[in-house]
Amino acid sequence: MASVQQLEQMLARRAKMKLEDIHILETYEYEGVTLALDTLKSTMDDLKTFEIREDDVFIVTFPKAGTTWMQEIMSAVLHDGDIEKLNQLHTMMRVPFLEMTHGAIVHDNIPRTHKRLEKMPRGSPRHIKSHLPGQLLPPQVWEKKVKIVYVIRNPKDVVVSFFHHISWTLPADRPFLFDDFFDTFINGTNPYGKWWEHYLYFWERRNEDNILFLRFEDAKKDLRGIVKRISAFLGKALPDDVIDAITDHCTFENMKKNPMTNPDTITQIIHGGKMPEGKSFMRAGKVGSWKSKLSDSQSEALDSLCKEKLAGTGLSFE
Repeated sequence: MASVQQLEQMLARRAKMKLEDIHILETYEYEGVTLALDTLKSTMDDLKTFEIREDDVFIVTFPKAGTTWMQEIMSAVLHDGDIEKLNQLHTMMRVPFLEMTHGAIVHDNIPRTHKRLEKMPRGSPRHIKSHLPGQLLPPQVWEKKVKIVYVIRNPKDVVVSFFHHISWTLPADRPFLFDDFFDTFINGTNPYGKWWEHYLYFWERRNEDNILFLRFEDAKKDLRGIVKRISAFLGKALPDDVIDAITDHCTFENMKKNPMTNPDTITQIIHGGKMPEGKSFMRAGKVGSWKSKLSDSQSEALDSLCKEKLAGTGLSFE
């Protein structure tokens, strides 16, 4: 587990950062995939030879598919349900974000996550987060067949959540329209590229022993059941009371109000110590919130895209 000293150092660096230093929306193309500038090309090049350890555990998702939620469940399971220990350090430090270094374009002295991961002591699993599509993950991930939890979510909810996520990382005077972002989502030119290719890469591997393929919507229906599935996948035979404790710890409501699980605790620093009114990393966490945001034509456009790109795969959304 990362140290409190590392968290303090991270907070100190964040305090020097301004909103305009973050380059999530500005993108470049890397091996056919659109990436944010803060996902440095040098980092991507380094990942080709990044050493994966046999006991590494990954949470991989397309952005806004339930990453923070699932990573906290996994973290709690890996810590045998010791909630007190979990709450000693923020989830963003417990689960390093492999490829992203926010503000790295401006602040070249910010330590790269993959470099920090290299220095982590051996003997306990490294729990690593990534949004990279499968083909851009470090090759050793596939060579060593480490465990990966992969989560999908209805793309209609993803595009809405993704838009809100980016909007609060931009200066207030910078125009950012949903219709424009929706177009990039349809075309696959948003950060992390084509969501359907991202999904299908793992969907086609969903029956492999080292991959647990989950749906956000299923977690909303039966969180305890998902906790049990993740526990079994990670080789943990946890008693019912521990499963119950993890389930309670990982409800959306409890995670949102917990400063050690809500990313707002850290990200609000670049907003001068307080998140903008009505904004939060953990915004709604609901199924079907797209219905109040997408126009009829946008909903139909995504339906048509799903029909085209997912035809014959067996993957579908309600």
